[in-house]
Amino acid sequence: MGSPKTIATIEKAFGVVEELARMDGGRATDLADRLEMPISTVYDHLTTLEQLEYVVEREDGYHPSMRFLKLGAERRSKLGLYGSAAAEVAGLADETGELASLMIEEHDRGVVLSLEEGDRAIDPHNFVGIRIPLHTTALGKAILAHLPAERRASILDRYGDRKLTERTITDRETLESQLERVAERGYAVDRGELIVGVLCVATPIVDTDDRVHGSICVCGPISRLREADAFERIKDAVLQAGNVIEVNLGYSAL
Repeated sequence: MGSPKTIATIEKAFGVVEELARMDGGRATDLADRLEMPISTVYDHLTTLEQLEYVVEREDGYHPSMRFLKLGAERRSKLGLYGSAAAEVAGLADETGELASLMIEEHDRGVVLSLEEGDRAIDPHNFVGIRIPLHTTALGKAILAHLPAERRASILDRYGDRKLTERTITDRETLESQLERVAERGYAVDRGELIVGVLCVATPIVDTDDRVHGSICVCGPISRLREADAFERIKDAVLQAGNVIEVNLGYSAL
């Protein structure tokens, strides 16, 4: 089956926006060079996007506007999982003193919905809304382990070769074996697979029909969390918070 039909003008317009974001802003001439598009075409897109308030022009050039933030925030607020998990993610950060986060799967990648920092939290490096290959992080592996086998295989076929650190697992057999263990024990771990020197423990959020809605985790320096007592404390806190979120999610669906 061929790819679905797309509208080239819309693809180009969003290509302009995404390139502006990567450049941290720029002028029409810079965009035209980077996108290999005629300057007149780029300028037409920028003019239209600015009139629609999706792009703003500053002294240093054009930038994506905060209208995207509004759209994302509105979408997030309407997700049942976000409402059910917000307090627990914040509580995890307070209880552990580390970095706590919430993730969903969208378009075959993990999307970070929230980040909460405890009083000893590492610099997250990431940000709300970032998209991450699922196999590269405990959050993503917790989700992958609870997806139907065919869907999981499709995701790994598409993104499973992405390697973010030397410890990222890209070997399919090794990864599948690890995901089996995640499904059995109810939590996933990554040790420097997403960020060098950082250990993360995650658990999936699964409803009564065994559908995975997302995952939560706590991350901190490997040097602080690798000892058995510290690891068990973090793991138990994550599992408990995950259970509360599942209960909250169940009540919200009534």
